[in-house]
Amino acid sequence: MGADPVVCVTGAGGQVGLALREWLPEARYLDRAELDITDPAAVARALAGAAVVINCAALTDVDGCERDPQAADRVNAAGAANVAGAGVRVIQLSTEYVFDGELEREYREDDEPAPRSAYGRSKLAGEQAVLEAGPNLVVRTSWVFGDGRNFLRAIRAADRAGRELRVVDDQWGRPTWARDLARALARLAAADGPAGIVHLAGDGDPCTWADLAELAVGRPVRRISSDEWGAPAPRPRRAVLALDRARSMGLPLTDWRASVASYLEAEA
Repeated sequence: MGADPVVCVTGAGGQVGLALREWLPEARYLDRAELDITDPAAVARALAGAAVVINCAALTDVDGCERDPQAADRVNAAGAANVAGAGVRVIQLSTEYVFDGELEREYREDDEPAPRSAYGRSKLAGEQAVLEAGPNLVVRTSWVFGDGRNFLRAIRAADRAGRELRVVDDQWGRPTWARDLARALARLAAADGPAGIVHLAGDGDPCTWADLAELAVGRPVRRISSDEWGAPAPRPRRAVLALDRARSMGLPLTDWRASVASYLEAEA
């Protein structure tokens, strides 16, 4: 392994960007106000001197992307291409939404993507741009929770407000604590890091959103179907990411139930 590289983090105001500060305190952090990744000249200036960029910048409002797919493409596809064109090694954060969720088994890195939503299509285009630009790395993750807007905070706020908790029970995935993900990303940012695609998410058996909600609030919720919920963007039904490559690389993985418990304790 060579010397530690100069690391830059884009999208630094999001959950993963905030979590990375613990593990990469010497990195340069650029939030949306400091860097618009849709501006290629600004990207080139901002990343000058960096050896590695962890690109967390993205439009992640899945339903918002469905309503405005052009905006999704500008940030998630063209923006990622701008970052990849800056001449530095890229670690691109991506999503299980690149899959349709129709497989009954876990999705491996070499499974054929088939996104069902504008968000998923834009993120897949970003993956492709990054991988085509050089020996870069795409890290797919799922169901992230951390410092910022997330499902666990929303469901606990609704519970405290006395609202009926209606939660989807026919989508399966792996919840991922931003802190756990950031720890693994920091290791991947080391000099001479790997290229290609790796899946990183919470370890342990997958769950549904309703399972996760009940763990968060400590009581039963009303379990409903995706059709009953009626979101504008289609979601993958069972996009459970396989973690075999991450394990073979020796990356730190934590059971998502333990991570949820630690997160909720810190939030109390």
